[in-house]
Amino acid sequence: MVTTNPIFKTHFGHTTRFFGLLLTTWVVFILISPIDVFAAQPEPVLPIFVVMAPDSSAEKFNQVQTFIETQAGYATHIFPSQAVIAKVPADVIPSIKALPGVAQVFTEVINLDTVDIYGDKVRQLAEVWNSIIAPSDLTSVASQSVGDHFSEEAHTFTAPDLPPAGEVNLAGANSVTPGYYQTSEYMAGTVAVGIVLVESNGVTDPSSENWTTDEKQLVFNEIVSALNWWVELEPRAHLSFVYDDHFTNPLPTKVEPITRPYSDQQYWIKDAMTAIGYTSSSYFTQVRDYNNALRNTYNTNWAFTIFVVDSSTDSDNRFSDGYFAYAYLGGPFMVMTYGNNGYGPYYMDAVAAHEMGHIFQALDQYSGALQACDRKSGYLDVENQNSQYGNCAVNVGSIMRGQTSPYSAKLIDPYAAGQIGWRDSDNDNILDPLDTDLPIMIDNYSHIGSTIIVSGSASITPYPSPKGDSITINHLTGVKFRINDGEWQWATADDGQFNSPSEDYQATTSFNTPGQHTMYVAATDSAGNVSAVYATQSITILDPVDGGLNTELDLPAEVTRNYLANIRGRAYDMLGGTVKQVQYRVNDGSWKPAQPIDGAFDSSYEEFQIAIVNSSQLEPGAYTIEARAIDGVGYTEVNAASHQVQVKAAELTFFPLVNSGRIPD
Repeated sequence: MVTTNPIFKTHFGHTTRFFGLLLTTWVVFILISPIDVFAAQPEPVLPIFVVMAPDSSAEKFNQVQTFIETQAGYATHIFPSQAVIAKVPADVIPSIKALPGVAQVFTEVINLDTVDIYGDKVRQLAEVWNSIIAPSDLTSVASQSVGDHFSEEAHTFTAPDLPPAGEVNLAGANSVTPGYYQTSEYMAGTVAVGIVLVESNGVTDPSSENWTTDEKQLVFNEIVSALNWWVELEPRAHLSFVYDDHFTNPLPTKVEPITRPYSDQQYWIKDAMTAIGYTSSSYFTQVRDYNNALRNTYNTNWAFTIFVVDSSTDSDNRFSDGYFAYAYLGGPFMVMTYGNNGYGPYYMDAVAAHEMGHIFQALDQYSGALQACDRKSGYLDVENQNSQYGNCAVNVGSIMRGQTSPYSAKLIDPYAAGQIGWRDSDNDNILDPLDTDLPIMIDNYSHIGSTIIVSGSASITPYPSPKGDSITINHLTGVKFRINDGEWQWATADDGQFNSPSEDYQATTSFNTPGQHTMYVAATDSAGNVSAVYATQSITILDPVDGGLNTELDLPAEVTRNYLANIRGRAYDMLGGTVKQVQYRVNDGSWKPAQPIDGAFDSSYEEFQIAIVNSSQLEPGAYTIEARAIDGVGYTEVNAASHQVQVKAAELTFFPLVNSGRIPD
């Protein structure tokens, strides 16, 4: 405990004033306890690239991911069964290297020749890692004409197959979890991404474009870099992307997409989706089926698809009607051309990052998109008050205004951030859509001998969306309980694991301290939320000698002498008898009367006060303080409340005396 006088501290912090004081007496006794200011700081994390051995398995890969998550790290980019890019504390890297199935763990740029022993796919993934850990210097890339990229007509559409409002979540397995159409409601959590390149086969249109190996690799690098841009922009979103590869072997189409208008996407998307087994008559349904299959396969919260059309030999890198990059607000997919209207493939990351904003419901903000300031979007229904179309509330750089500079400078305005769910209204470091309530109930209670068992249910109430269809991606991670102010203990889930939005639980403990006690039960979830209101259970344990008569003292283990002048406690009879008197003693001395807080001992529950006589004269050391109750028929409690306390010397602080003269400024 630091007892520095605030007056002294203030003057000492201003040297000219301090030396202007005329001190006549200055005696200060200060007790100082060191404070570790770094104790609460999180362990610094490093990006790593984990490569699995060729003979590894999906089970070992999953074990690596689980280990990373349990060691205060998290995976940011997952390439199923082959590699993972993650952020972990530096001291766990040796343990990751030792895990079964792990071939190597990299923390720096990779010499690609050194990973050729693991095959072409790992080399491909190593190139992606290099593009993230050491981005290309775009000044060395041929100049790109990007001045007018997003200053044209709107390039964001609404999917035509969405059901009426209020029916979007009907396909959800649980009313609080995302449904079939809700594959990108807010940008947080885990996301499956299908990367689909299409290749014309000349059946209907002449084939004028052909993907090369280098082009495919560059597309992959740029897309992962774009998604990593979002990862780095908001750590509280804990974004993690899982990639489904349909770019190494592009999917076939009978048409040449770049030679047709964007509206002819119905043909080449249908061809591509049919080639991988999705055969619905609607190409939107095909893509949604694919997205939901990815979400189920990779166990992610969200999923969307990125289609990339080859335009290497096309003069303007646009479709025949002028479109080149567009997305559907809230999914299910986005489309880019290889050259993107002169942006060029080396700036595809900036284009992809912008389009991904639309996937998670952010609106355009450049003037040509004609998006009004008061138009609302996103799970949180946030206005578009950074739009350049109209006199909006703010005018700042943002990824949703397009161009490369916001991407390079990592800029997003608060309105676009709100539209994708990046808002923390109560400043608790949990983004609003993840800031859920966790109601918990106790349904059954039993107390046999010293064993106490409670059971009940916990659930998650989603953060409410003003638009309706409130959902959550959180899951319960545990139920904890304690008795009075004791240590928290963990309950067990009835189904063996806390991993869903609702769970039944059972809490078992051994406890036999006589008295009236309270058990508190709370739930926790994957976003770090804890039940705001605990479930409670009263526990009554009769003393085998004293029956219902019980006394309790409020005493810490260590006190100063002045604390002993006002000790509080309570006495009660759990069988309804009257407490008529409370007595106390110190170190087996004589019993003395305590004083009732309400003026009289005349009920079954009484709070009392003890003022130890001459406590200021006690020598520092260990003391035993006891208190006991006497009931209305004269019975005196045998098992008195007893506490041993360590008494410290009273702290004395003398302030400097100063003259009444003026203190210089």
